[in-house]
Amino acid sequence: MLARTFLDAQATRAGMVLSHALIVPLNDLVSVSDLRPLLAWLMARPHAPLAITPLEVELGNDIPPAATDLPAAAAALAQRSAGPAVRLGHQDFDDLVVSLWARLWPALRRNFAFRLSFGPSDLVETPTPALVCTPHALVARWRGHQRLDTVSPAPGSLAAAALTGHEQGTLLRSFADEIGAEATAFSELPLLEQAYRLTTDTPDTIDNTITAVRLVQRLSPEPSHGTNGKAKLLQRLLHQLETATAGDVLTLRNLDMQGFEHAQAVWTHLETWTGDNTFPPAQDTSFTTMIQDAIHTSKSTRQWREAVLGGLRKAAGTPGPAFARAVWRWVAADPELTRPLWTAARPDHALVGRLVEAAPRMLPLRAAQHMIDIAREERFPRLHGAAVSTAFPPCEAARLQLTAEPHSVADGLELALRNATPEEIVRCSVDIGDARMIDLAGNYAARTPVLLADLDFSTQTVQTLWTASLKYDLNAWQGPANPQAAFHAALTDLIDGRPVQDGLIRCLSRTPLADLGAFPRRSEVWAKLSSLDLDALTRATVHGWLEKACTGLPPFRLEPHLQTAVLRSPELDSQLSRMEAGEVVGIVTALPTFDEYRFRRWLRAALSHGQRIPPSTWEAIGDLALDRHWKHTADELTGMLRQGRDDVRPALRACLPMIGLLDRWRLKLSAISPAERWKALEDLAAELYPAGPNDQELWERAGGRTADLDQRGSGRTRWHQALQRIEHGIGNPHLKQLLNEMRNDYPANQPLRFFADNQEFTNER
Repeated sequence: MLARTFLDAQATRAGMVLSHALIVPLNDLVSVSDLRPLLAWLMARPHAPLAITPLEVELGNDIPPAATDLPAAAAALAQRSAGPAVRLGHQDFDDLVVSLWARLWPALRRNFAFRLSFGPSDLVETPTPALVCTPHALVARWRGHQRLDTVSPAPGSLAAAALTGHEQGTLLRSFADEIGAEATAFSELPLLEQAYRLTTDTPDTIDNTITAVRLVQRLSPEPSHGTNGKAKLLQRLLHQLETATAGDVLTLRNLDMQGFEHAQAVWTHLETWTGDNTFPPAQDTSFTTMIQDAIHTSKSTRQWREAVLGGLRKAAGTPGPAFARAVWRWVAADPELTRPLWTAARPDHALVGRLVEAAPRMLPLRAAQHMIDIAREERFPRLHGAAVSTAFPPCEAARLQLTAEPHSVADGLELALRNATPEEIVRCSVDIGDARMIDLAGNYAARTPVLLADLDFSTQTVQTLWTASLKYDLNAWQGPANPQAAFHAALTDLIDGRPVQDGLIRCLSRTPLADLGAFPRRSEVWAKLSSLDLDALTRATVHGWLEKACTGLPPFRLEPHLQTAVLRSPELDSQLSRMEAGEVVGIVTALPTFDEYRFRRWLRAALSHGQRIPPSTWEAIGDLALDRHWKHTADELTGMLRQGRDDVRPALRACLPMIGLLDRWRLKLSAISPAERWKALEDLAAELYPAGPNDQELWERAGGRTADLDQRGSGRTRWHQALQRIEHGIGNPHLKQLLNEMRNDYPANQPLRFFADNQEFTNER
């Protein structure tokens, strides 16, 4: 509707007006550029027409000349101020409106209202007038409103230039066409200009691009409009997302892009950006805000949330530590993120492993507790161990871990103790007493046995710990401050019926402690041991005894069990073969059941290898032979002397009672009395002629008479009587004759030869 209003001078009341209006269909009106043909139909003076009839008006599209105050009006309308633009004075207001209308976009014309106004209070119609003229006298009423600035003839902005038809305004109009924007209100023109400048004049930053996208969405909400311009803008945004920070991405969270045909490409790219991110610590604050906004539907758009959460899931499945490290930092910054983040990431065992590897050393308890609870509920023991280690002292962390894991499992225990020193781990194992804890501490003690030094080995727990360490490395036997005393205490417990840790003796039986030579209750322990332990400890003790015996006298008296073991030891003979004779005699003396044949074999071997045996040792050998009644040994020694080994005399003298009278005499081992000489001859004769003197008619052949012989008694008895006759010179034969006949019978017999050649003896009778 176009109207003119005049003061009605013919009215019955003062202040009445006369208005003449032309009503035109709006769709027709907005397509018209030139209002002058229409305004010409309005009355020019206050004379009401006689009749009101429809008019046939030919509309025109000529562009009228610009009014002088058009730039000022355009500048005022393009400033988005509240209320209308105010022109002072009504003169030529029609010209201003006509020139402005001709240059407006059709969409702007539809809502463009203008009129004379006497103050803001009379602006009650819809749409509210965008441009008013008012009398100069009423300027005070418009304080705070935008008044036309007629001083500056040039347009102040692209938006104003577009309203005046200035050539600069064509850039904005082209941009509007490119993005499919149809400004319907003057307030949109500054937005359009801002969008244009953000995409052309200002620095090419993602913030500017996002702002431009928001503006374009508002100015051109229809996806099918301005597809090319919008596509360029989206491409620019996608390119900038490549180097965007989390803070940049946050600005997208409320971005509505329904007016963009290919908006999904941005969300897809955002998901990729999130999934491929390295999550630098400097951006943690922005990332935590991102996650918070992504898990609350009221803080972001659905598309943005889905892209961020989808990207987090991708990042969670990507090898490498970046995401896992970031999770711990985010949880520390905002513990309440833990569960939503866990849900979003959908962790598998691989991610859990990376979380374990990336776990920090310390976390606030509140932050750690969330992860601890999740790990326990989801049954991830290693993650649980890593989490408890961040917030609890070592022993407390270990207790929590042992409670969370099945009794037979300890996968996360070492992680729970990763902040503990080896000393703390050992101490905790003793305090807690759990087998899993002891096994872990045993591993540490095996590597550093000194960790066991200050423990009380009289307790079952410490014995168990020692056993565990020995199973990892037998060198842990050195752990206690006094290893031997600790082992002996365990053996004493065994003897006295107190419990001993299973496996402790078995392990120590394979260490240097297995030599029980110094254990005072050694003889009692053998019957208490299992067969395997008995064998091992016996072997070690025997070995130790032999080693010590090699360097001097046997170290201790052997009980029957060890005597038997020493004699059966495969080491014995080889040890004896390397030892000096005196040491061997000492060992044999300590072994009452040592076999004579074994001793003789050793003696022959020692002599064959040229071992020099001192007289004192020979004497000890003789004493041993006499004590053990080793007749064969005495005979062998006698034979050695006969063969010229004069050094054996001390041995033979020591065992003289075992040496025959003849050998004593022949070998000059001791003085022989006449009676002993005759006794020696009697022994030899009885040996050669057991039937008596007349055996083989010896007596007759020697010149004697059988009738002179006593025929009673044994052959030895008769020899005794016969030799007494010769000794006392009673009858024949003479001794020399008898010996000659005997030599005739036994020409190779050396004792006979000795007697026969001994003139001192043969001349006696």
